Amino acid sequence: MNRREDVLYLTLIDFFLQMLFLVMIALLAYIYVERRHNAEAKQFLDLAKEYKVDSVQELIDRLQTLAPINNLEDAKKAQEFMDANGGLKEVNAMVEKFKEGQGKPPCIFELDNGLKVAKAVAVFEATNSSIRLISWQPEFAQLAKQINQPISANQQWSLRGFSSAWHNVLIKYPQCRYTVTLHERSNLVAPRDRIQGIFYTRIRK
Repeated sequence: MNRREDVLYLTLIDFFLQMLFLVMIALLAYIYVERRHNAEAKQFLDLAKEYKVDSVQELIDRLQTLAPINNLEDAKKAQEFMDANGGLKEVNAMVEKFKEGQGKPPCIFELDNGLKVAKAVAVFEATNSSIRLISWQPEFAQLAKQINQPISANQQWSLRGFSSAWHNVLIKYPQCRYTVTLHERSNLVAPRDRIQGIFYTRIRK
């Protein structure tokens, strides 16, 4: 074997090695694309199952009808608020109760410098998870007796328990609203909403 044949063989070997390298690169690229395609296909199947659609175009049309979310953090906080208060149905019921009470006269009045103003018949304190009765007037004790709701000093309710305990006030006096004072020890609006769903509320920080 002469020197020219050696150079030819070395050139062929180098060529085959380069081809093998290119084939390996192409194979790795194919594997990457295939895995990505499978992942996207799975995401589509999950979305299609969630939205009950049968085609990509139908899914796109359905998603385009959704309202845009300009602030994802606000959307997350809204979802957390609804979850903490029994879900969307429960929150809607609370809002409706609050709206029903707007515009109705206070049930109890008192004179303040010769002016007739609503009288706060009880004082509550609210934390993130509970509502505590601090003090009350005779009118509140009478109200509690009328709806068969026992009361005692420093009595506490969960947020949902408060709504259940005092809901009958709305049934007993549908034409007016009792007024209470609320000392807020919470950074959430849920405790305030629970009380305002039953009573007119004077907020104190």
